Amino acid sequence: MFWSLSFHLLPDEEIIEDSTKRSYSGLRSAYSVFLTNKRAIFRFDGLGSSMTQSFFYGEILDIKPSKRLFVNYIRLRTKNRDFLLNTSDPDYWAKRVLNIKENTAESPETATSATSPSSGKKKKELLDMLTILRKNSLLTDKELEEKVQLLDSMKF
Repeated sequence: MFWSLSFHLLPDEEIIEDSTKRSYSGLRSAYSVFLTNKRAIFRFDGLGSSMTQSFFYGEILDIKPSKRLFVNYIRLRTKNRDFLLNTSDPDYWAKRVLNIKENTAESPETATSATSPSSGKKKKELLDMLTILRKNSLLTDKELEEKVQLLDSMKF
C-alpha cells in the first residue's frame, strides 16, 4: 500500500473499471475506486483535495462490505492493517476486487518460469518513482540527488 497525491499508472498497467463512470443515487461517497490489472486504487475525493491509496492485489488478504453507524464501507485487510473505505456500492466493489485478484494471481508454474526484469528496467522504474516524488515536492533536490547516488551504487 502506498499513498500519493494523484495516481499515475505503472508500466503495462491498464484501468479495467472505475467508479466515476457509474451513476449512483444518494450521497456521494468519500472514495472513488479504480481497478487496474495490477492494483486496486482508492482516491479520497473530499474537502477540495484528492489523496490516493493503492493496494497491489497480492497484498490484499481480505476485502468485504462492512457497516458502521449506518454507513456502508469496504473493509480491506492487509498484512499490517485494516482499512475502512467509504465507497458507493461496497458489495459490488468488494466482489469485483476479489474477482480481479483471483484472475490476476499467477499460478505456481508461471511464477517460476517468469523472467525477472532486467537490471536496467528495475533501475529506471526506481528512478521514475523518485522523479514523481520530487515533482510532488515530497523530496528536496538534495534528497533526490542522494537517492540517485545510492541507486547508482546499488547492484541489481
